Amino acid sequence: MSSSDRNSIRRRPGQGLRALVLVAASLAASACGFQPLYGGAGVGAGAAEKLNTVEIAPIPDREGQKLRNLLIDRFYESSRPGNPRYRLDTSLTAYEQKLALQKDASAIRAQLMVTAPYRLVDTATGQVVFQSSARSMISYNILEQHYAGLLTVENAYDRALSEISNDITTRVAMFLGRGS
Repeated sequence: MSSSDRNSIRRRPGQGLRALVLVAASLAASACGFQPLYGGAGVGAGAAEKLNTVEIAPIPDREGQKLRNLLIDRFYESSRPGNPRYRLDTSLTAYEQKLALQKDASAIRAQLMVTAPYRLVDTATGQVVFQSSARSMISYNILEQHYAGLLTVENAYDRALSEISNDITTRVAMFLGRGS
């Protein structure tokens, strides 16, 4: 081994300190009771297991149907629950606002605001155990071509519904993970 090879193997200053900080942080996280949201084995069941106890009620309209399908994909690992402990009731409202106007007062940019209030109901008692609201704001261009314009609006709705389904899934999983 030449002297130039030995120099290339040298440790960078502070590398040992970084490793020590990393080990200390992981020990501190485990000592405070930190548990990953989608963790598998351990003291409590993972979020995926708990989400599998929730029935997702039908949501009216086409956008509601899309949101329900996204939630089903996120909540259930393999199959829907046979005897669910909870029911998730959700509704959707959407509002479009024109943002950028041209000299002839035609809009070229719009913003879509989709709100989904939801509640988690205990199926045994009928009591609402958790409720919240998810919201998404998506901007999109208004195009002159009719078909392309329809696609941009549909894409904006799809992006908003995806954000909302992620938000609902995370919040419900966090609630169920608290030992409800």
